[in-house]
Amino acid sequence: MENEIGIGFVGLGNMGNLMAGCILQSGYDLTIHDIRRSAGRNLEDQGAIWAENPREVAVRSDVVLTSLPGPKEVESVVLGKNGLFAGLDGGNGYIDTSTNAPGTMRKIGEIGASRGFHVLDAPVSGGIFGAEKAALTVFVGGAREDFERYRPLLGAIGAKVIYMGTAGCGNITKLVNNTMMFINFLGACEGMAMGFKAGIDPQTLLDAVHPSMGQSIIMERVMGLWLKGKEMASTADLALKDIHLGVELGNEMGIPLEITPLVEAMMKRFDDDGRRSRDDMIAYVQDVMERSGLGELVNRDQVVDGTGASQSAAVHNRTA
Repeated sequence: MENEIGIGFVGLGNMGNLMAGCILQSGYDLTIHDIRRSAGRNLEDQGAIWAENPREVAVRSDVVLTSLPGPKEVESVVLGKNGLFAGLDGGNGYIDTSTNAPGTMRKIGEIGASRGFHVLDAPVSGGIFGAEKAALTVFVGGAREDFERYRPLLGAIGAKVIYMGTAGCGNITKLVNNTMMFINFLGACEGMAMGFKAGIDPQTLLDAVHPSMGQSIIMERVMGLWLKGKEMASTADLALKDIHLGVELGNEMGIPLEITPLVEAMMKRFDDDGRRSRDDMIAYVQDVMERSGLGELVNRDQVVDGTGASQSAAVHNRTA
């Protein structure tokens, strides 16, 4: 597969824009679309072609990728009026990188196969950190030959491109990953809150956990970003959607879920409190701290270097 093939990309949010940029920088011709044209201006400046709807993207492309909020949006973009499947030709491809329901991609895969399309579910992990550097992990579901066909293209966005199995298996892997991540995430919030309220300096506690069994990527990235006063690409509403898809999958599989529904309930409570306007997932951390009676615990203007070592750290409003 040569780089002169036409690539399409629909959905240019925080992750989609970065992935599309990596594809463009790899030398592919790129056609783009989003519900907001402003989301693709930077890509147009780099040579991408704007299309007025998904169908037009498909007409101009040999394979189209999507990065969308969830199952409803994917179905609409792919199967709806002026959707991708209205513009693809037989032998063309469709790859969804969204965190999606396995059943949705199985349905789309069956429809696509009946029309001669090559369909893969290829959700990604690694966040904006990985997307910026084309260093994502890509979990791929679909026919093995289609995986091999599009592996070079997926290598433009991912450092690790892993074949997981038949249609939907990429989505299942992503939901397994996200379920474990969110359980870890809220556990880390509660554990760190105990230490903070006891009067331990936040960055010192984070540094102490780093070489220990409590360490995780969540601790390093999310807590580290929170201490820096920075944000994540993931929003609270998308996080709730992801954990709900995990609960649905567990129920479908007959798994006796106990922890995962509790995590979903905790995250839903956050949204029910009307706090979704604090769009960032980091706001979940602050929510746990405030419910723990810690208020604005950390001086989030402190400077933290790339290793996580604090140049200054201050704790205030302790109620211990």
